[in-house]
Amino acid sequence: MVFKKTFALILALALTTAGTLAAKDKVTKEDPEMLLSQMAQLSLKYQDYPQAVSAYHKLMESYPKSKRAKDYTYYLALAYERSNNFQTSAENYQKVVTDYKNAKSDIPGIDSLSLDGVGRCFNKNFKEYAAIINGQPMTKLELDAEMEKVPSHYRAQFEGDAGQKKFLDQIIERQLLYAEAQKQGIINNPETFQRIKDTEQNLLIRGLYDQEVIQKAQPSDKEIKNYYKKNIKEYQTPEQVRASQIEVDNYAQAQKIYQELKSKKGQPFDTLVAKYSTAPNARSNGSLGLINKDQKPSPEPALFKTAKSKYTKVIPTEPRYAVIKLEKKEGKKLHLSWIVTGTADEAKKIIAEIKAAPESFSTIAGKKSLDASKDKGGDLGLVAKGDLSPEIFKAASSLKAGKYTTKPVKYFAKYAIYRIDDKIKAGVRDFQQVQAQISGQLQKERQQALYDGLLKRLKEEAKIEYFIEAPEPAKMEDKPVEKPEPKRKLPKKAKPRK
Repeated sequence: MVFKKTFALILALALTTAGTLAAKDKVTKEDPEMLLSQMAQLSLKYQDYPQAVSAYHKLMESYPKSKRAKDYTYYLALAYERSNNFQTSAENYQKVVTDYKNAKSDIPGIDSLSLDGVGRCFNKNFKEYAAIINGQPMTKLELDAEMEKVPSHYRAQFEGDAGQKKFLDQIIERQLLYAEAQKQGIINNPETFQRIKDTEQNLLIRGLYDQEVIQKAQPSDKEIKNYYKKNIKEYQTPEQVRASQIEVDNYAQAQKIYQELKSKKGQPFDTLVAKYSTAPNARSNGSLGLINKDQKPSPEPALFKTAKSKYTKVIPTEPRYAVIKLEKKEGKKLHLSWIVTGTADEAKKIIAEIKAAPESFSTIAGKKSLDASKDKGGDLGLVAKGDLSPEIFKAASSLKAGKYTTKPVKYFAKYAIYRIDDKIKAGVRDFQQVQAQISGQLQKERQQALYDGLLKRLKEEAKIEYFIEAPEPAKMEDKPVEKPEPKRKLPKKAKPRK
């Protein structure tokens, strides 16, 4: 009832306006087809479906050769569908794609829309019902179609008879709420109506973007293959190895592990990883994954010189620079303190600080050393020859008690042994491996070009009047050149009298 009153008011206003315009301008010819078409559209829009059916029938009878006959037939089918006359609706949808197959239309994708309509009406005519809500049947086919819209990870809750009943109840509740909203004329609320219009606008724009940009941007298989051939260098792969490692902090221990790996009676690599390796990847059997020869930072050269299933020798890693102080000697052991840095330059700066204040060694160690011994002022206690890297022990052995190294001592904080699990030669990735990647790349490039072209065309075809002036680009203010003050001439000194 609300919609009929609204339509009657709009129609009265339209007729009044038309009469006024006709009176003012006798030259303007009346267009009864256009007026009747507008009446039919308003009836459809404001859900007066019987009136819409009547108006579109009259249009088809009065103007059978109209250029818009295809559109009228589609809207007639839509009005019948919304009136629950699904059989007649399906017949008219079918006419759109058969009787008007090559006819022009103002409705984008009208043939696809009509075929979808045939499918919907077929589902409605399917006589195996899931429920009847206020005289409106819902078939099992429609219920299945609704289920297809549910994301797969949510469907588990609707499995079985109980789950299907739960889903049906949700659909019924939604339809009841929708019907009540229509009954109360919620659409006439300005805020609600505006939100619907905004959503409609966004959906239509998205549909236009899909039709004019997404679909047209899709490259053909031939184009993808041609791009692959022309840019084959992009898909070359460098030599690769798959490797695992055992990493320890002590050179002597690393050598011991290496000898055990070489021995036929030694423990297997994976066992030694779990037993000794201090690297974070020890939990995954020391796996380093796939390593490219040309990656940055450059990988260890020995990885690519060692045969598959073989082991590298002990390889020092993680260079460090130390300042070492000999506290005292006790037999073959040395009581040492040290300060560890990441670079030689940092070590040189620390040496300069110690030189300026020799008694501050432990204080500087506590503040700047990278080693855990910083908490003890760098004190390592008594160490034997095999406890530290050879470079450290050698440099410390040459010192006198109470003295420190005056140059940074380079050593390595870690020692690794690598196993080569697989070797892959350099080559070119197969077309099948990169086909999807190339397709996505070409599509992305074309989408932007198509979108820019679409906007450009629409703006050129449109008549746009701006009532807000664009701000002028900011100009660089010319600052006056400051002239230097003239130099003042100093008075000449008076010559002394003789």
